[in-house]
Amino acid sequence: MVSHLQTTILAVVGALALQAGGQQPAPQDYNKKFDAWLRTPDEPAKVKTKIIKRTFTWLDATPSITYRDGVKYRNPSIKPWDFSIQISVDQSRAQSIEKHFGVPMDAIQFSYTSPEEKERCHRLEQAKLAHHGMRVTPTQNDALGVLEADYQWLIDGCRTEVEPIAQSILRETDRVLKESDAPRVATARDKVAAIFRFIQSIPYETIPDLPDGKDRCGMRTPLITLLKGGDCDSKSTLMAALIRSKKIADIVIVTLKMKDGTGHAILGARVDVQRGDQTITYKGAKYVLAEAATSDVSNDGNLADLGEVGEEWKDFQSRPYEVIPLQ
Repeated sequence: MVSHLQTTILAVVGALALQAGGQQPAPQDYNKKFDAWLRTPDEPAKVKTKIIKRTFTWLDATPSITYRDGVKYRNPSIKPWDFSIQISVDQSRAQSIEKHFGVPMDAIQFSYTSPEEKERCHRLEQAKLAHHGMRVTPTQNDALGVLEADYQWLIDGCRTEVEPIAQSILRETDRVLKESDAPRVATARDKVAAIFRFIQSIPYETIPDLPDGKDRCGMRTPLITLLKGGDCDSKSTLMAALIRSKKIADIVIVTLKMKDGTGHAILGARVDVQRGDQTITYKGAKYVLAEAATSDVSNDGNLADLGEVGEEWKDFQSRPYEVIPLQ
C-alpha cells in the first residue's frame, strides 16, 4: 500500500537551469524542449467515443459484524449484503485524459540570462503544469521543488463521467437496505460506505511507468483506475470523485510523505462518527478515514470497514502528513 506520491525535482523551480550570468552552459535543447512543451494542448484530445460496459459485484459483511468490548466479531452464518451494478465508460475519453495527465521531466528545464527571464519562465511553467494535473510546491531552498499530482484536477476531469456510476451505487444501496432485515433509509455514512465497498472491489495495483516518459507521481487518473485498478492514491481519488459527484459528504485526502519519496493516501469523509472509528480533525470538523487501497481478494465482503486504517499506518498522525480538502 506504499505509493510514490511525489517527486523531488531540480529544475522545475530553476535550479538545473542556468544561473544568471551563464555559468555552466545548459544543453542547447533546454529551451527548445521547454518551448515545445508550452505549446502542447491545454485540454485532453477530442477522440471518437468507444463505450465499454462492465459489471461490478461486491459483498458487504456489515449485517454479520458485531462488536463486544471493542472487539470486532463476524457471524459466518449471516449472509452478507450482495451488490451488483452495470456501468458504461468511454474508454477513449479515459485514455485521452490519462495521456494528458503528467509532465515530461526533460521538458521542464530551462535556461535564463536575467532574473526577469527566470521569473517569466516560472510563471509559464506553473500555468502549464496546472493544465496537466500537476503542481510544484517550492521548498525552502529555491534549488528544489516537489512535483505533486493535483487531486482536484483529477476529480474535476471525470466528474461528469462518474456521476452515473455513483447514482447506480446509491440506487443499489437503497435496494439492499430496503430488503434488509431492518429496512431503513440510507444515511450519508451508508452512501459513503457503499462507495467505499465498491472501491474495494477494484483491484489494488502498483502503477507501472508509461512509455511516454511522463512523471505522474505513480498515479492513474480515476477513469483508468476504474478500468484497470490502482494503488492507494489512485483509488482514493476515484472514491473522492464518486462521493463529490453526488455531493454526499465533504472529503479530504490525507497524504503521508516519507523521506524516500514514498508514502500513503487515505480518504476522509465528514460523516457520522461511530465507536472505534479512526478520524482526523480538519478545521474543527472530524473526518472518518477510509483505506481505499484494500481489495476484497477473498470475495467475502470481510474487509477493512469505513473508519479503519491499516495497522502500519495507525500512527500516521505522529509522522509528516498533509490534509488536502477537495470540492
